[in-house]
Order: sequence, then structure tokens, then C-alpha cells
Amino acid sequence: MSLERNLTPKEQREYNEWLAEMQETVRLQPIAQETETQKTKRIARLKTDFTKFCRYYFEDFMDADFGWFHKKGVKLIVDNEDIMFVGEWPREHAKSVVMDIFLPMYLKALGKLTGVVLSSANENKADGLLADLQEQLMFNERYKADYGPQYKSGKWDTGHFVTNDGIGFWAFGRGQSPRGVREAALRPNLIITDDIDDAEICKNEKRVQEATDWVLGDLYGCAPTKGSRFVVIGNRIHKRSILAHIVGDVEEGDPKKETITHLKVYALENPRTHEMDLSEKGVPAWKERYTRQQILTKMENMGRRLALRELFHQHIVIGRIFREEHLPWADLPPIQNCEKLITYCDPSYKETKKNDFKAIALIGKNGKYFDIYKVFCRQCTTPEMVRGHYDLAEEVPENKTCPHWMEANFIQDIHLKKYDEEAELRGYSIAIRGDKRKKPEKTERIEDLSAYAERGLIRFNRVEKHSPDMQELRNQFLGFPDAEHDDGPDAVEGGVYKLNKPSIGKKTTARSGKYKHNSARRG
Repeated sequence: MSLERNLTPKEQREYNEWLAEMQETVRLQPIAQETETQKTKRIARLKTDFTKFCRYYFEDFMDADFGWFHKKGVKLIVDNEDIMFVGEWPREHAKSVVMDIFLPMYLKALGKLTGVVLSSANENKADGLLADLQEQLMFNERYKADYGPQYKSGKWDTGHFVTNDGIGFWAFGRGQSPRGVREAALRPNLIITDDIDDAEICKNEKRVQEATDWVLGDLYGCAPTKGSRFVVIGNRIHKRSILAHIVGDVEEGDPKKETITHLKVYALENPRTHEMDLSEKGVPAWKERYTRQQILTKMENMGRRLALRELFHQHIVIGRIFREEHLPWADLPPIQNCEKLITYCDPSYKETKKNDFKAIALIGKNGKYFDIYKVFCRQCTTPEMVRGHYDLAEEVPENKTCPHWMEANFIQDIHLKKYDEEAELRGYSIAIRGDKRKKPEKTERIEDLSAYAERGLIRFNRVEKHSPDMQELRNQFLGFPDAEHDDGPDAVEGGVYKLNKPSIGKKTTARSGKYKHNSARRG
């Protein structure tokens, strides 16, 4: 079945120019002088060793030996005819060459290929990947000498071509429909998704989820149920990227999907565990090609933030107002020693787990510092938020005054009812105060916090460094004002404003009930 589109006259001229260029530029590899018996033995021998296979047929590409992860990844895919393989490899670590060219042609030589679908972030990128594969099948003289002429019909820039043995090759950009893909009776049993993410789509969680559904539904669905190899390769450019959703560990602590085979590689690693190692002991994962100094120079030229993203799969949101150095982790004074304490709640308008964040901050005033001891910052329902508010209240010793504030326009019957229900369960209540301040525009209010942050006066509890809620709050600060959410910083702004008022902390306690010991009460 052909899904190719017709070329315009301009595209046809460009394709003809490409053909001429490839015929001139692809190095004609000398063919060994050997008997048919020698040839047969050599071909059989090369089929048993992927590394030797590639050295012989793709010597122009092989400027270094394969790394451990190339060998392991290919072996996992070749040895398992039903596999969903996800390779998170750094930039410039031969993801596309190995998986998009070497692997398909190796499987074809082994007689294990019935068709290939290549996909990427857009149609042009996918067509480009297909062009590289078509180039080798058309002009690789050694491969043709051993396996016969390969190309039959079709053009990469139409998204489809066919080889002489009836195997189809297709290219699809993200979101294009691959439904119905087959060549005669053969459905493609090798689906490769290469660099499916881009920076723009990662800004929109809904679009990321739609794209993830496309990969796992439309694209994976075009492969046969029995006997298909599904390969996803790329580097994690955002914590909530498409690749991250495919793996499953989007948030800290989320489990990986049990059905995938995941191979994550860092540019510098512990050679025994293959975990990321940025210390002086870290060595290149692809030591066969790079020296440690070459990796360090690359990192220095890129800058640490971009290097962490491109080489170590760590995305750091950066905004125009708050910087990492503005948000210091600190060993905070014991909470009972705070001059003033407050919890401030920004419950958001949306009653779902997919929209705004519900944020509550427990903040203490210590001299000139505004210390964030603990936060609740989640996309959740109102009952979950209320439980979180009570949990924060229980961090406060009974002999400390800690008013609990919420924006007045949010204090509605539905919120108060949920607080009353939680009070019945816990045996005490917290008194919610309504903040009736006529607030300036949100962006302006949050931006005003930068005056404190730039002086290091807003500190984060080091004990909470691995808390997902605290990490989310920091990410929202770092991404402000460009990030999608700012409910956490908004709650902090409300608390800081109240702590600056002379009355805060001088009234009777707003919490009653039995004091519960909690080891997290100390900074």
C-alpha cells in the first residue's frame, strides 16, 4: 500500500539533484576479491557480529568503535522480536546513525525485516531520516554486492519507497496518520521514533499528552501485534517531555513502565554502574570516541544548563526574573524559634487535577529572612488540598502562633465545608482567615519578590530538597513569568506580604487540638 504523495516540479528537481549528489559523493567501497565460497562464509560471519557487520558495510561512518550502550541496545532489539525499547542517549552519541541506518539494514540482512516506519518531530525531519536510509540502500556498493540491488521504487521526500524484495519504508512526522501502512501483505515490524520532542511542544502539557497518545496509539498500532520491534530514541529535553511520558517516570518517584526496555546513558558516568557522574571520577560513556576533557570542553562551551539538558537529560527551567542563585537552600532555624509563622493558601479556581496548582506555603520570619519550611504544591482536588493544609498546620508546635490565610475570594461554602469535614476527622480545626487585600496584578506581585530573592532573603528548607512539592515551587519560580504555572510563587507572595505586616504573629493561636510530634518540624 503506497501512502506517498506526489512531488511538485520543484521538489522533483531537488530530488534529482539529491540523486546526482549522492552518486558523486558516496565513496565507492572496493569489493573484496574472493571466491563464492569465501564470500558466503564472510557474509555468514558478518551476520553474527553487529560490530564487524558495520565496520565492513559502513566504514565511512565508523570513526570510532561502538560504546557499551550501542552494543547492548542493538543486541536487546535484535534478540527480541517483540520489544518496546527506549534509548535515552546524549547528543552526539550516534543515536540516529545506529538505530535509523545500521539497525534496519542489519535486520534486513538477517531476514528479520518486513518494513520500517521512521518518525520524528515533523515531516521534514522524518523525510531526512528516510533519505539517509534510502541513500545507503541505493548506493552502498558492498551491501549491494552481497545482497543484490536493493532499491525498486519511491522517493524519500514523498515519505515512502520500496526495495526489490517488497519491503516498504515510510516516514511520518508527529501527528501524521500512519494507519493502513503496509506493502502488499507485509506490515512494518520495525517502528523507530527519533527525537520526537521539541522545545515548543514541551511548553504545553495537553499537546505533550496528545503526542504521547499518537506515538503509543497511532504509530505503535500500525505494527503487527506479534513480532514487532518498537524503538524510541532521543534525549530528555524536558521533565514532562513526550519521551518522559513514554518511559513513565515523569515526576520524581514515578515508576517506569514495566513493559518497556529502557537504556539511559549519560555523557559522563560511573563506569561500573553507568549512573551519571559529574565528579572527577566520571568517565565518558562513549570512551571509544571522546576523552573526558572533550566532554568537559563541550559542557563549558554550551553552559551548564544546556549541557545538563543535552548530555545528561536534566531540564532546568529558566525564567527572566528568578535565577537558581536567588533561591538558596539553607539549614533553617528550628521552626519553634521563628519570630513569626504563617500558612498561606492559593487554592486556584479549577477543581481538577489537570489545571492550576493548589499551593500552600508554611513560611517563617527569621530576622531579615523569609524561610519556606514546607509547601504543598499540586494539581489536585479541594479535599486533597485541605488535607495538605492540615498537614502543614501540624508542623507548627502548639505553643506557636500561626495564622492560616486564604485569598478571600476563594473562601466559599464549598471550601469551608471541606475544612469542616477534615476537622471532624482530625478532632480539631484550623481557623481560615480571608485575605481581603486589594491585590495588584499577579505578575507584578510575584515580580516584586525578586527584590528579596536577589538579596538571598527567601530561603528554602534544605530538609525538603527532595520534596516534589518544594521542587515544583522552585521550578515555577525559575520559570516565571514564562512557565505555564505560577500558583506556588503566588502563595509565597501572599505569605511574605502578611509576614511584613506588624500584626502577624501577635494574636492568639489559630490552631487548637492535640499537638502531634513530627520529626520534620526542625529545619
